[in-house]
This record gives sequence, structure tokens and C-alpha cells, in this order.
Amino acid sequence: MKYLLLLIFLPAVASAQVMSPVRPILSGDYTEQVRKLRGKTDPVDSVSNRRNTVMTLEGIFDPRLPVYKMKTTKNQVEIMPRLEKYLDIAGSFSTYVEVKTANRQPDLQHSYAQGRPVNGTPAWRGPETGEIFSYGPAMQLLEFDGTAYVYDKYGRLTAIGAGNGNKAHIYDNNILRTATSLSQSLNVQGDLYRYGKRTWNFNTKMAHTGNQTLIRDTKDNTVTFGAGAGTSIKWFKVSGNYTYVHTDANNGNRNGFLNRVWQNALLTPVSFDNSQGTMNGTAQRSYSNTADNPRFLLEDNSNKYIWSQHIGSLKTTVKTNNFEGTITHSIHHTGEENKEVYKPGTASWQDGMQTDRKKQDLNYMLQSRFQYEVPYINDFLRPAFIANYTYTDAHTRISYNAPGNHYRYQRSSHAASVAAKDIIHTGKLSATLEAGNSIFLSNTATTAHYFLPSLSADARLDHILARFSVQGNTALRYFKSELPIDRSIGHVNLLRYSAEQAFQYQPLQEAGSFDRLTPIDHKEWTAGLRLSYNYRYYIEGSTFIRHTRNDVFPVYESGQLQLKNIADHRNKGFEIQLGRNFGNSNWLFDVAGNISFSTYTSTVTGVRDGYNFTPVAGFSNVHKVLVNGGSMGAIAGNTYLRDAAGRIVIGDDGFPLVDPQLKVIGNAIPDFTMKMSNYFRLKRFDLNLDWEWRKGGDMWNGTQAALDYYGRSAVSGQQRNITGYVFNGVTQAGHLNTVPVSFYNPALPVESNRWTRYGPGGVAEAYIQKADFLKLNTIRLSYTIKAWNYSQRIRLSAYVNNIFLWTAYKGADPNQLLYDQYNTDGLDYFNIPSVKTYGLNASLQF
Repeated sequence: MKYLLLLIFLPAVASAQVMSPVRPILSGDYTEQVRKLRGKTDPVDSVSNRRNTVMTLEGIFDPRLPVYKMKTTKNQVEIMPRLEKYLDIAGSFSTYVEVKTANRQPDLQHSYAQGRPVNGTPAWRGPETGEIFSYGPAMQLLEFDGTAYVYDKYGRLTAIGAGNGNKAHIYDNNILRTATSLSQSLNVQGDLYRYGKRTWNFNTKMAHTGNQTLIRDTKDNTVTFGAGAGTSIKWFKVSGNYTYVHTDANNGNRNGFLNRVWQNALLTPVSFDNSQGTMNGTAQRSYSNTADNPRFLLEDNSNKYIWSQHIGSLKTTVKTNNFEGTITHSIHHTGEENKEVYKPGTASWQDGMQTDRKKQDLNYMLQSRFQYEVPYINDFLRPAFIANYTYTDAHTRISYNAPGNHYRYQRSSHAASVAAKDIIHTGKLSATLEAGNSIFLSNTATTAHYFLPSLSADARLDHILARFSVQGNTALRYFKSELPIDRSIGHVNLLRYSAEQAFQYQPLQEAGSFDRLTPIDHKEWTAGLRLSYNYRYYIEGSTFIRHTRNDVFPVYESGQLQLKNIADHRNKGFEIQLGRNFGNSNWLFDVAGNISFSTYTSTVTGVRDGYNFTPVAGFSNVHKVLVNGGSMGAIAGNTYLRDAAGRIVIGDDGFPLVDPQLKVIGNAIPDFTMKMSNYFRLKRFDLNLDWEWRKGGDMWNGTQAALDYYGRSAVSGQQRNITGYVFNGVTQAGHLNTVPVSFYNPALPVESNRWTRYGPGGVAEAYIQKADFLKLNTIRLSYTIKAWNYSQRIRLSAYVNNIFLWTAYKGADPNQLLYDQYNTDGLDYFNIPSVKTYGLNASLQF
């Protein structure tokens, strides 16, 4: 037995008793390089003496390549492969296919025909009468007479029993369609290496996007091409890039053309069919001579919008142990061409109208940054000095076909700054302190500014209670700015028209000059704090306060559009975010996400004498307005007349009276916004959901006002038979109102009913609605296929954007802007609906 046990344990005993040193396994390449290295060093073997020194790898080295040379410097080792030169190419190809449908749209009535009361009875009145209202008889009470009629192939409408028995058709004049989009892009990057060092790099990009957009007969295409190359020689690097982008569309919207198409489609009575033709002989075929057939506006209109941009840049960098300097030259050339045509016979433009606008921008910019780090002193004193200088030379030319409408702007500006910073790093703490000063001067500014101080600090403390870390930052800075001369403010021309005059809108004036303005003055404080656990869970918050003085706004004076320094305002807000990051990428299932809460206010703190209540965007009768002490999101319009106690004053006929004086009626800025993103990962599948909830904020629903006026809204259809209604308020004598009214009394002229008596814009106050919404912005499901090696993969995605929208607002998506214009949030006058997007994406990374 003892021999058997000895036999069993012999291998373990033998291995336990054998004492031999651990020998390094050395490759032949490595041994040869060490032998060569010894010949160039002191007799004492420096490699052997530094055998226990931790060294870092300088540059990039692929361990699969044979070794050509090794070089050590201080605590760095550089390994060069045997291959003298080799080219590394990578890139990606991606394609998107999307289908888009219209989101929220105004509610319309489909029950009543074109017409008005005649001899106390609602009567159908055809297009030849010029009728604009849909206060005619119910469609179910009408039929065709079968006679030849140029406005309808089935004949005129008449009362049931007086025609041919063919019931009246309820026509659908929706101008929207299912939109489609196809986008493809190819990116290729290449790197040329020599002995393991990248000596040259290049990149190129090609992309194309084609859209059949939401409104029928509209489309656009965008082509992008880019290329770049760079090289590095020891401490010197240089690179150049060029990008070209070209977009063309057959219908632009600078003059609100697409909104006009949408407006005419919604206002067309259900008893008229736009699709039966756009011409009657040489005249436009529309439901009224004061309105347009939207198909007439779209077909063969010669409209076009072309935008192209060329961007070139050259960047040089010099970097040594303690110094780094970068100089970048860039030049941008942008060309824009608008051809806006209304054919003869168009409502408000019987002789036709054509606007040709061309805009050219040429901008040169020199940006430089220099940083010198003082050689290492100690953990608490590692100072660095930074200098920045930016020079811009911008030119903009705008020309119209109208005589005298030619504009030329030029600006040269200089901005420079110097700063000193100290980096502290000791144990668990790392921090940076920076203080500096900037200067600003420009040929369009009245004065130069040489004292614009800034101060910032950020710190990070790691491994608190083993797994916690905290990071904070704060900054205070003063800076100046000017309105970009290439940003057109032609949209402000809309302020010269009331909402009911929108068909006459023609933006032909630009700013007279950008010269002799005081630079806009900003003083801003920001702060943030982030607490994280195990680098996966975090909570962070940030806040800001910005005081702006001498802000510039456009005003009309002496018939000219001029820029003036007229207002001061203060913006402040904060955001809190709670989140979780993904863990180990090898986990079978993982979850990540974040939720944020943000709010801000913007208050006008001062307005120059004579400029209080200045309109800044919108129409002449409803607009965004500057009011001293009010919000920057204030909306102004007419209101009901009220007595000293704030009660609505009712007229002798029982309907509320109107105060013609414009007042603040709403605020477009929301109370707060919450966003939530959820990410789920299961093996190679990824699911992403993005939610957004906005609480508060007001919208003026001018679309509803116009639809009510013309009798096309669902509300006017549902409520036109209400009688005996008593408005809450007081009479002009101060007594409680007791006069009952009918919303629509056929015995009275149509202009006296509930909705028409106040005009096409109605009473603006009555159409202020809350803009709260809850939106599911994105659902995206992706699957990743790992291809030939670790850097190559195929990713397939399916997604839906804006799939769900709940809102208290009764119009379109509250995020849509008036005529696509800047600063028109809170205003809706036939804003084009947003879209739901269903898309597929395939991308290949190689």
C-alpha cells in the first residue's frame, strides 16, 4: 500500500521538491534589440538596472508585427515594427430609409357647405360668388343638379329633392402625403505608418440625402463631399480639410409659401374639390377669388431654393515637452439663392409676383492658441500659461430683383485672451484653477474693450468611502458679442402685416447696417456638481445666471429696418440629472438611462426710452414683445374689454366687447422640462427610448382663430347651433350680464355670428392655450453583428421618432415655429405639422 501511495503522489512530491528559477521567455527579435541597445549605452547594463521600472509605451504598436527597433527615453519605451511602411484603412458606410407621416393636425368640420344665410336660411353659394365662409347648409341636405358647371363636374348643389338625386360629395382637400427619405454616406480614413509612427493621414466623406417632403409636389436633395489630409514630423503637425455641401429644393419657405399652401388647403370648404383642376380657362380655379387652390400654387411655379457651402481649413501644430501652439486658418463661402414666384391669378397677386434673392457670404478666420506648461515643480504648483487670438474678416452681400434692395456688410474683429492656470494633483484630489482676461474690438462696434476678466475652477475627489467620487466646477466670465452679419433678419418684415394680411407678406427689406452698435455685454456665472458611485450611478446638477446688456433688436424707423441697442435681460436656470451608465460590455443583460429636470426664466430688466413694448417677431396684431419687467417669451395681442375689477364687459347685443389696446396675453417659456432616456442591452440587441415632458408655456392658436372665423373648425361646426348662451361678465353700466345669444343666427348677417364678428384674427386672448406636452421622441432597436475582426461590425437599426404626442394644445405640435422663423415659439398661424418618422438604418464599420 505504501508503494501505491508513493506512486500516486510522486508527481506532486517531485514538483514540490524541484527548486528552479523563473526564466523570462524572450523572443529572438527582443534579444537582438537589447544586444544592439547595449552597444550604444554605458557599460553598465541600463536595461537590466531598470528591469523593475514601470515604463509607458509611446505611440502605437501592434503586437502582431515583428520588432525593428526599440528606444527608451526616461520612463517611456518606443517600439518600431520591422515593416518600414504600411497603410491602415478604416471607414464606414451607412444608409437610412425613412417614411414620414403627419403628426397632430387641426380639427376640422366636414358637415357644412360653402355659403352663408340668405333670407334667414343657410344657403350654398358657389365659388363664382366669391364666398369665403363655410356657414352654408348641412351637406346631408344637398345634392347635385347634374348641370354643366365649371367648378364641379357633377354640377351645382341644390336642396335634397330639387336635383338629380346624386348626394353632395364631402371632398377631402388634404394637401399632405406620406413623405419618404433616402440617405447614404461613405466615410474612409487612412493612416500611413513608417516604423510604427503615423506620418500621413487622410479622410474622405461622401453623402447624399433625397427627400420627398410632407407637402405634395415638394422635394429637396443634399449632397456632401469632404476630404482632408495631414502629416506629422516629430514635433510639427499640419492638416488640411475641405467640405462641400449643396442643397436644392423646389419650394422654399422664406416667404411663408408652404404655410400659405397649408392654409388654403385647410380653409377650402368640403363642398369644393381642389383636385378637379387648377384652371378655368386662363383663370385660377379655386373656391373663391380671394383664396387659392393649393395645387395651383404648387404646380409649375418656377420656385427654387439653392444653398451651397465651401469650407476649407489649414491647421498647424507645434508640440514639445512643455509647449503647444496651434494656428488654424479657415475660409467659408456660402451661397444662397431664393426664387419665390406667385403666378398671375394668385390671390392678392393678380398680376403675379416674383422675388429673386441672392446672398453671398465670405468669411475668413484665424484662430490661434498657445500653451506653455512650467516644468514640474510639485503637486501643488504646476502652472501653465495660455494665450488665444482670433481674427475674423466677414463679408455678406444680399441682392433682390427689386430696385434699390441691395445690401453689403463687412466686419473685421479681433478677440484675444491670456490666462494662467494651476493644476493640482495629489492623492485623491485633482483640481484646476484658471484666471484670465480678454479683449475685444471690431470695426462695426462703437468702442473697444480691454478688460473682460474670467475666473474658473474645477475639482475632482475620487474614492470617497471607497467607491464614491465628487466633481465640481464654477466659472465667472465677462464677454462681448455682436449679431452675425450673415444672419438675415428679413423675417422681421412679417411684423408689418396683420395675420389676416399674411397673403401679402413679401420679405424684401434687410437690416440697413450693422455698424456703430455697442457690443452686447454679457456677465455669466455657471456652476455644477456631480456625485457618482462606482463610476456607474450619478447625480449631477448645474445652474447659470447670465446678465445681458445692450442687446440688439430690429426696429422700423422712417420706413427702414434698423438695428438698435434697446434692451437688457437676465436669464437664469438650473438642471438636475440622475443616471446610470452601462457596466461590463460582456454582460448578457444590462440597463442604463437618465432622467433630467430643467427650468429657466428670462426677464427683461431694462428697455431704452421710447422702445418699451417693441415687437420682435410675429404679426403686427399678435407678436412676441419686449416689455420692461416682463418675460422674454411674452406674447402680446388684443383682449376683451374689462372693467376696473377685471370683469369682461358685455355689449348691448350680449357679446363681449374688445379692447383694441394690445396687452401681454401669454408667455412662451415653459415652467419646466423633464427628459428621460432608457437603454436596454441584451447580448447584441440594444433598445433605446427617449421621453420628453414639457409643463407650462403658452401658445397663440391663430390657426384655430382663422378656422373659426371661416367656419372650417370642428368647434364652429359643433357649436353653431347653440342658443340661449349668456356670457359671463358685466354690462357697460356695470350690471351682471343676462342677455342670451345664439352663436349663429341665420336671421342675422353672417358677420355678426360668434366667430366672424371679431375678424379673422379673433380676440387673441381667447386663443391663448397651454402648450404642455408629453412626447415619446424616439424608439430605436439595434442589432450588432461582429464581423471579421474586433474593429469591423455591422449594425442594423429600426426606429420611430415622434410616435406619441399628447398635448393640452389644440393645434399642431407646440414645437413648430411660425413660418420657420427664429424666435417665434409660442405663435401658431397655420404652422406645418411635425412628422412621425419610421426608419431603417444599416451601417457597416470596416
